[in-house]
Amino acid sequence: MRRDDRFISASEIGTWCYCKKAWHLSQRGYVSSLAEERAAGTRYHKSHNHDLRVARQRRAVAGVVMLLCLLIFVLG
Repeated sequence: MRRDDRFISASEIGTWCYCKKAWHLSQRGYVSSLAEERAAGTRYHKSHNHDLRVARQRRAVAGVVMLLCLLIFVLG
């Protein structure tokens, strides 16, 4: 299940570290018995990444609002 030859996923590294034979078989197209767990991990990380993006955007908006409040306070 290789996405791109330039990138190695964390699960691929984990598979290789745990069992080099399992990694070799996955490169040959054999389905892992942990496919469901790996898919759940991928879903979790996508969700977590989305949450982090939202938090960063909210923090940026809060910074802009604070600057506007400071300007109103100083100029008002």
